[in-house]
Amino acid sequence: MDIGPVTIVAKGSALVYQVDFDLKGSHQQLWFEVDNLAQHELSNSSDTALLALLLPAMLANENIHIKGSVSERLLFSLNGAYQTILCQTIPYLQRVSISAEHSNTETSAATGVITGFSAGVDSFCTITDYFSESTPKALKITHLLYNNVGSHGPGKERLFKERYQQLKETADIWQLPFITVNSNMNDFYGRSLDFQLTHTLRNAAIPMLFQQFIGHFLYSSAYSYQDLFVGESYDMAYSDAFSMPLLASESLQCHSVGSEHTRVEKTLRISNNSDSYKVLDVCVKGDRAGNCSHCDKCLRTLLTLDLAGKLEFYKDSFDFEVYQQHKQAFINEVLISDDPLLKEIVVWAKQRGYHFAAHHYLSASMLCLKRLPAKVFLLLKNQLKKLLSSLGLYHPKQYH
Repeated sequence: MDIGPVTIVAKGSALVYQVDFDLKGSHQQLWFEVDNLAQHELSNSSDTALLALLLPAMLANENIHIKGSVSERLLFSLNGAYQTILCQTIPYLQRVSISAEHSNTETSAATGVITGFSAGVDSFCTITDYFSESTPKALKITHLLYNNVGSHGPGKERLFKERYQQLKETADIWQLPFITVNSNMNDFYGRSLDFQLTHTLRNAAIPMLFQQFIGHFLYSSAYSYQDLFVGESYDMAYSDAFSMPLLASESLQCHSVGSEHTRVEKTLRISNNSDSYKVLDVCVKGDRAGNCSHCDKCLRTLLTLDLAGKLEFYKDSFDFEVYQQHKQAFINEVLISDDPLLKEIVVWAKQRGYHFAAHHYLSASMLCLKRLPAKVFLLLKNQLKKLLSSLGLYHPKQYH
């Protein structure tokens, strides 16, 4: 993969950062359209382009050569430790060599602190922790960020704009600049590099655009420390605490924040923040702004608030009638789930003396028995694949 020099052009009130690159013999262009920048300028380094295109290059097994300038520190980390984490998380990736015509060792005096704001539980918890009177000045949030890099599902750019308008009122209350970044990055990832698997790197590419005025990027963690690991997974977030520091340049430090809290603790923490009551948005349906009140993330949040006696605070954010229609079936799922975010609800409920009804345990047991044959079949199938692979008779499918 050859990545060309960066060009920055004006587009109305926005600035567009763009690079041409060649991948698998095809000439393409990556762009980021940045709005609400006030008087700030974008960095013309190739750091953003490198982070955005690293995974597609590793998937295609193509070495990267950058014709622009890239951070020496970032280049070192991406050629070394960071690729080790990526290959352990996504085994079908191939290590590649990264070179650049120019490496940059300059530092900036940037003091800004930026974090993504989606109004979800994790991002609201980051606001609660890092935008308060007790936050050290060096880490207190000065800017909010909202990206379109693949998280908006089938709603794409339309949903990106709808959600931003819904969030802007809250940002205005806090009097924080709210930067938006639209991009075509998602076009180069495909189904084998889906958003949940790769979201950390996609989002970490964006703050590199702002190195002239941003010195710290706070990325809201999804999991608590007790659940973190480096290894094959469906979600890159499990390794964020290890990987984020490796994505720093000489001017920008990257931090994974919030892992000191479980998801239950985060939900309870933000329930004391009245700013969250009308705008909390945890939904993964991806077809409209707001909460559907019946997807897994909505139900997980609602059940936690319900058990804590905080549900009524969020009457403007969720449809309680829809929640009640799905509540019983969801509790059955929670009781048998291996998902750490659901298991912690059961542990927390037990700690506070709450006991689910006997019929929930009975229904959960029946559901577990019903799914047992499929689980046994999948286990045997995976064991057979491992055996055949060790004998050289099976090669896992790799997507390119």
